[in-house]
Amino acid sequence: MKRYLTFFLLVIGLSACDKATQEKKVVYHVIKKPIVDSTGSTPPPPPTLFYGHHNFIVSSNGKTYYYYHNMHIWPCGNGIDFSRPEFLKLRPTDLVVLIDETVGNFANNIIQDTSSIGKKVFVSISSPSDSIYNNQFEIIHNIIEQKKLRYYTIRKTTEEELAVLDAKINNKEYNSDSVDWKEGFGGIQFFPPKEKITKH
Repeated sequence: MKRYLTFFLLVIGLSACDKATQEKKVVYHVIKKPIVDSTGSTPPPPPTLFYGHHNFIVSSNGKTYYYYHNMHIWPCGNGIDFSRPEFLKLRPTDLVVLIDETVGNFANNIIQDTSSIGKKVFVSISSPSDSIYNNQFEIIHNIIEQKKLRYYTIRKTTEEELAVLDAKINNKEYNSDSVDWKEGFGGIQFFPPKEKITKH
């Protein structure tokens, strides 16, 4: 009897371990922070790309949200803050919800590389967390690789995207003026002239 009881407990233990292994989440990508050279021995990196023409937010709820941004390619120079994302005036209605059955066809049709005709296409994939568990990331990333796009970024979701995404998911009212923005925004910065202009 004791022998059968030991065997029964062993089977239960192995079954529990197998179930825990099956439920373990798959990490499809880990977003790493860029390494900054503080010695000045290497040239500075190019400006950070936050938004693209095509933007995919892979959420932890298993869904992906897409929006288009008519972005401008700003040259490096004074008056442009590349350290922070620009303010897009996004709204919850701008986010299109994608599901497993449609995300592949949608991304394949919407992402077109037109570099050959002189127009650069930028794509952005973002996630609220550093570790991406959403399998739709792999679908979108594979399409980008197959199309051999040269300009794309994988990054953390911006503060504005998070606020709009939260309103979209929870069906809440959204007003950007009522949000207490913590990080601020970049893009074009307008500064007063350094020297006072006097009329003669």
